[in-house]
Amino acid sequence: MKLRNGLLFIIGLTCGNFDFTYGQSRSLPGDSRSFVLCPVQDVKTSVSPTSDAGRYGVESLVDGKLPPNGWRSSWSVWMKKNPTFIFDVGSTKRIGVIRIYYQPWDRVQELSKVKIEVSLDNQNFMLFNEYSGFVAEKGKAAWAEIDLKAIKARYFRITPSYDGWGHQWGEVEFWEIAN
Repeated sequence: MKLRNGLLFIIGLTCGNFDFTYGQSRSLPGDSRSFVLCPVQDVKTSVSPTSDAGRYGVESLVDGKLPPNGWRSSWSVWMKKNPTFIFDVGSTKRIGVIRIYYQPWDRVQELSKVKIEVSLDNQNFMLFNEYSGFVAEKGKAAWAEIDLKAIKARYFRITPSYDGWGHQWGEVEFWEIAN
């Protein structure tokens, strides 16, 4: 991945138009933790995507491809629905950050709340925390970053709540603490 990001950086410098489209870099000033992107082995949802977005399915949330801004692209959509997702990261990992790439459509605070539950066995889930305060420009994709500090789990049950139209999600990333 370092080679790929390095090549993208060089291409970006040469062309003058660069952004981390695939969200493969994660560091914040003042955060001394080192992270590695944790691959997701499996994802399931309680409610299939609605509308035309049903053809993309929940697997597209972990494929590393970010959809472009706007409607009718490759967004996974749940109109007027609050799905529950279960992500399996393959084995017990120390996850520090979950990032959700989403696009508000009706209201800037459309992603109203996100509940995170964790499990070691996919049977017994424990409520970890609920997060709110996500705001982004309507029709523009944004990352909702959820700092878990350092939770050890294999399964992550994520339940979002909408305020407005519903949910348009493009990607979900799990960042494992490397140090």
